[in-house]
Amino acid sequence: MSGRDGGDTPVPPSAVAPALTRRDVLRSLGGLGLLSLAGGAGTLLSACATQSGADVLAADPEIAALVDSAIAVDMHSHAAGATGRPRPTYDLAERIRIGRMTAVCLEHSADGPVIKREPDNRIRTVRQPEPGELWRYTQRRLDWFDDLVRDQRFRRVLRPGDLEAAHRDRAPALVQAIEGCQFLEGKLGRVAEVYRRGVRHLQLVHFFRSDMGDNQTEPADQGGLTPFGRDAIAECNRVGVVIDVAHATMKFVEAAAKASKTPLILSHTAVAQGRPAEFSRRISSEHAKLVASTGGVVGVWASPTLQKSITDYVDAVARAVDAAGAEHVGFGTDNSGFGATPAVWDDYRDFPLIVSRMLKRGFSPDEIRKIAGGNYLRVFNLSVKAA
Repeated sequence: MSGRDGGDTPVPPSAVAPALTRRDVLRSLGGLGLLSLAGGAGTLLSACATQSGADVLAADPEIAALVDSAIAVDMHSHAAGATGRPRPTYDLAERIRIGRMTAVCLEHSADGPVIKREPDNRIRTVRQPEPGELWRYTQRRLDWFDDLVRDQRFRRVLRPGDLEAAHRDRAPALVQAIEGCQFLEGKLGRVAEVYRRGVRHLQLVHFFRSDMGDNQTEPADQGGLTPFGRDAIAECNRVGVVIDVAHATMKFVEAAAKASKTPLILSHTAVAQGRPAEFSRRISSEHAKLVASTGGVVGVWASPTLQKSITDYVDAVARAVDAAGAEHVGFGTDNSGFGATPAVWDDYRDFPLIVSRMLKRGFSPDEIRKIAGGNYLRVFNLSVKAA
């Protein structure tokens, strides 16, 4: 879940080399061809504005084949009311099926009862939780996920090989996740309890101050990762849970990288073009490289504050790849995590449109398969247990 993000501290033009990447060159060449075929920029822009994922699949068999070959996963989503709605707001499984994706990492925010989106669109803690409140809240949300899996016929992803099997069978799949570990309330045994309920992906911190360590949107005064945070990482490694360091400070991530036996996921952010502003949820190139150094993956969100179109989203993916490498970037849309404003990619039926834009941006089919979900698949299979 995201609050409004501040601007980056700009880098002086003299400090940035105006080098073009291979994707920039291919994008320019592809754009010239498209303008010629479409009869001008106005026609092209109009076509892009109305095109859907279904249009892409119908128009281009090669793109359809590429879409079908990808194990596609959104690493961070609150879609269909997962965060707090009493019932799902739409048929999420059907949208995944139509878009020919494989899975979403779907989650509620464990600190949901004590945070609030203010009129300026920032999320702030509004009160302290009662003892046991956040654990009881998480248990209710886990019941919601049980109902979703049953009613929409989702396949739960629980062990290595499950994502591959779901892709093979064209079965919409769910990696059950929780955003923020405030529900632990100092009790490490609860990691195993949510594991038994189907959770396989845990984000350690969120907005509410955590005994795990410092988050990006509050003053950092715990030295990064706390001893309890280290113990929680060890417990996640023991039971077999993907470790997600989204919202954590870089100092926290540095310590987590040393503590974890498995690669880290930073599920949803954007790589800043300069230095991230104070309390920004964006990360520096060095922060992205740190996650990559663990063998991990940085997920790119579809922020309506930072992006205005799917093309902007693909540009943000390219910026993350330039920082961390194509083997260490994925999708982490934060679908439905931006309050009343939808994410710029908020409908999984449009996954083929993302693939089309990535090809136009100059990504190779192999890079697209890695970013779409292959990189997450690698980390998931290294993190969870076979039994």
